[in-house]
Amino acid sequence: MGELVGTILLGAGGIVAQRFQERLVSHPLFRLEIVAGSPDTAGRQLTNLEWNLDSPRPSNLDLVVLSMEEMLDTYDPVKTPVAFSTLPADIAAKIEPALVERGCRIYSNASAHRMLPEVPLIVPEVNGIVLERRWHDNAGILCSTNCTVIPVAMTLAPIHRSHGIQSVRVRTEQSLSGGGVNLLRKGLSGEDFERIIPGEAEKMEEELRRLLADIADDGTERHAMFDVNIQCSRVGRAFGHVVHIETQTKENIDEETILRLWATQSSVLHLSLPSSPTFPLIVRENIHPDRDLQAGEDTTDSLGFNLKRGMSIVVTPPIFEGGWIQWSAFSANTIRGAAGGCMLLAELDTQFRLRS
Repeated sequence: MGELVGTILLGAGGIVAQRFQERLVSHPLFRLEIVAGSPDTAGRQLTNLEWNLDSPRPSNLDLVVLSMEEMLDTYDPVKTPVAFSTLPADIAAKIEPALVERGCRIYSNASAHRMLPEVPLIVPEVNGIVLERRWHDNAGILCSTNCTVIPVAMTLAPIHRSHGIQSVRVRTEQSLSGGGVNLLRKGLSGEDFERIIPGEAEKMEEELRRLLADIADDGTERHAMFDVNIQCSRVGRAFGHVVHIETQTKENIDEETILRLWATQSSVLHLSLPSSPTFPLIVRENIHPDRDLQAGEDTTDSLGFNLKRGMSIVVTPPIFEGGWIQWSAFSANTIRGAAGGCMLLAELDTQFRLRS
């Protein structure tokens, strides 16, 4: 596929940062050149940091972590024109724009810039066309979404665009890893943890309306308007988020139509991308989180070699009750919801740029 694109990873020891490391070691488009981390990790070799994932550490992660200051001072846009960001929002708000000023194109999993109108917020299967229609600068920030909104948006989007959505109710069961490595360790050790996730419902609603926006030919967005009620909670599972969704549509729709729409959900605009699952939505009678963490591809290859594993959303068949349509969906939050989803965005963007 030609010369690999040199890449910076912003973040070193966090769960999402390590998921990126796992996916970058053998990526066919991107080559990990630089890792920049916090003062706690700067100056240390990646192999000496505690590994926090449920999969083996890649054997060839031998880079030394730079400080953010050193990374910015030595940045070369020719060597590393692309960065992936896993930074906390307050740090991302400072570091990402500084890197853009130096000529970098950043694919961010951080929340700091998601709702800025000039920054694309993308789930490739849902609104990836935005990249083709409006975003052509060499440097800038492109954002992936809150990990929990992805299974909601991916199952609602085809219904909304064909029959219109009037109301949505969502109840989430979010895993410990969604709250970061410290919460994961705390929960797995048996300590009590906070079940309420402050501000999460508001962020999900805001992002959902933008993801399901009408997109004009010039790429401008008109955010979706429907009634929304979202309740978010944390559960003791290590990895994987479950969402329970109920919706009312503007036009009548039946089960067969919904299943057909889900089966034909765009596999990233029919482009063959390394992280694009063959079937973005997989319908199963029941959700089994341990089994479904790597849904979509039956193979024994590691997550670093088969980037499609864990990228599918598992969804239960719709049930019609009391004027509402109900289903549940499961996603691998650190894969599809975080590192994998952000990398899929970068792959799609790279393909569009190569074609233009």
